[in-house]
Amino acid sequence: MRKATILMLMLVTVMLFAGCVRQVVSTQTPPLAYIDSVSTSQIYTGETIKFSGHGVPAVGQIVAYNWRSSVNGDLSQMATFDTNTLTAGPHTIWFKVQDNYGNWSKEISTNVNVLAQGGPTVMAIKAFGASPPDIKEGERSTLSWEVSGSGNVRIDPGIGDVAQSGSRSVQPLQTTTYTIYGTNDQGIAKATVQVVVSPIANYSLITFSIAAEDGTIKGNEVSYDQVVVGQNELQQPMQAFLSFDLSSIPVNAVIKTVQLDLTKAKIVNYPMPGLGSLYIYNQQYGARIDAYGNQIYLQNTPLFTWSYNYAVTQMPETYFTSPDMVDAVQKQIDTRSSRLQLKLQFEKTHYYVVPNYSDNKYQWSSRDANYIDIGSGNPRLIIYYTLPQ
Repeated sequence: MRKATILMLMLVTVMLFAGCVRQVVSTQTPPLAYIDSVSTSQIYTGETIKFSGHGVPAVGQIVAYNWRSSVNGDLSQMATFDTNTLTAGPHTIWFKVQDNYGNWSKEISTNVNVLAQGGPTVMAIKAFGASPPDIKEGERSTLSWEVSGSGNVRIDPGIGDVAQSGSRSVQPLQTTTYTIYGTNDQGIAKATVQVVVSPIANYSLITFSIAAEDGTIKGNEVSYDQVVVGQNELQQPMQAFLSFDLSSIPVNAVIKTVQLDLTKAKIVNYPMPGLGSLYIYNQQYGARIDAYGNQIYLQNTPLFTWSYNYAVTQMPETYFTSPDMVDAVQKQIDTRSSRLQLKLQFEKTHYYVVPNYSDNKYQWSSRDANYIDIGSGNPRLIIYYTLPQ
């Protein structure tokens, strides 16, 4: 027990002694010098350049500064200064600091090239930047630049020849490195800047038309048994209706692309070109259309038009899409509507078999039905959208 007590007293004594000892730093230890900034690495004679630096003392404080040029000698005794007296040629700029004990730091250096005014020199990229340098997909950044010397200035990719100073708004789809070139007979100067694009998550919805809400108008009759557009064997015009459920799209969605897939619809006989172009309209008619088809009025401009100047026997393999379709879906989302309903009809909504009809070249003399069976092809809508971050 007594031995343990003695060991404990010795340990406490050592700890107390260690706590009382202070680390001693020699007053002869030199400070450290740092160059904080140089406004440009290349100027013309007579132009102003700014230098800034600071020092860190080992002990005490910084009391003196010295800047000097390998060409012009001493320049300044200030931490920050500017000058326009540098002579033409390459300069090494040296910087050091002194503490209050008289110790000077080791000199550090930077390089500056001073060009003679009017001389045949390579062009210089004085500034080239992007603001902001980081954007989200769909946002824009502004490139700004300044090039000295005489010659041609170009920015790649996608911008081309520009003035020697200026700015340009860009909207890259992905992270892009822009390069500026200053070119003359003496050579090429260039610099780069990167605009980082953060992608926004894209979402998609594939929704098939709602069979219970799809239908066909034949004169004053409405049928929900099939969805066809064209003319029947009695040469009555038939207009098709499709209804799509949008309720699963968030109310703050931004619609990017809308595609109507009718690729599997069946063409019966030859509705084109005899009946003209196929029009697709934004026609919000409700869960059930009026029994009197002639009371449903069309908009003046269709969302999409499929035109052919020859008879076709099958639907195209591509989807129907247009900016107007995007706007139509966006409107439904913005107004909290759960449906997008479309009306399909051919350009010629009334057909006659009178032989001397003025548009006779487009009329069919036979009693064959000519139409597109939309419903048999499982029509679907493919919607791509993003959500605000």
